[in-house]
Amino acid sequence: MFKNRLLQLFAMAGFLLISCFWPAESVLSESYMLVAGEDENLLPVTVHRIILDPATKDPVVLLVDSLKQRALFIGIGFNEARAIYSEMQGIKFRRPLTHDLLENIIRRTNARLRHIVITKMQEEIYYATIEMKIGSSIEQIDARPSDSIVLALKFKAPIYVRENLFKELSLPLDKKPQIGEQYGVLLQDLTPSLAEYFSYHSTNGALVSEVRKGSQAQQDGIEAGDILVEIDDKKIKDVLSMKDVFKRGMSVKARIFRSARFITLTLHLE
Repeated sequence: MFKNRLLQLFAMAGFLLISCFWPAESVLSESYMLVAGEDENLLPVTVHRIILDPATKDPVVLLVDSLKQRALFIGIGFNEARAIYSEMQGIKFRRPLTHDLLENIIRRTNARLRHIVITKMQEEIYYATIEMKIGSSIEQIDARPSDSIVLALKFKAPIYVRENLFKELSLPLDKKPQIGEQYGVLLQDLTPSLAEYFSYHSTNGALVSEVRKGSQAQQDGIEAGDILVEIDDKKIKDVLSMKDVFKRGMSVKARIFRSARFITLTLHLE
């Protein structure tokens, strides 16, 4: 029930986009007009995470190379972000959504999705193709990268990017550890829209956007969507204010806002 509540936020408020360090200037704001040439060399990539563009607050999917050193940043819609996230987390819906319907049609017609390719960027828009095997023929279908990625995840099909495109537009990933990462959580600051969605009447606090499986945070009962409000009776203003808490490395009492009520948990930060 709680996961379904989180997923609704993609369509309603744009939440549960995993935070990460972003370059000083958004790549989406730069003016690129690159069209991939005739080079057919394809680079395999994987979906790394979904974040918010700090300038527009729109979701962005990161596609990384095998070494996870560089990433292609592609802006997507909230519904597509929700679909990608649900596939990454293995979340199923009671009734089929649009991408579920496409998957069912493909499977019922005995077609096969071979792979997808991010082919070019033109006028700040990325393009992709889906390669399908239908009977004895191979078909190339023009598609948006976001829809293509969702279907590739559903069919566990390879995702490729034109090598020259990736070299031109990919950015290095910042490897600096994030606050709370060792404990097993990723945190993000609250925005007014997120606070309103969770019926939390303040933007003070640190929002838990991800809990790593098997981590100490999960053992302590922390869940994605929790808002850390107070630690040992000291109010938490934002993510940065949690830095000293994790540095202390001790057990603390945390006051948490979850599902419209406050709870208290003991966090073992040793």
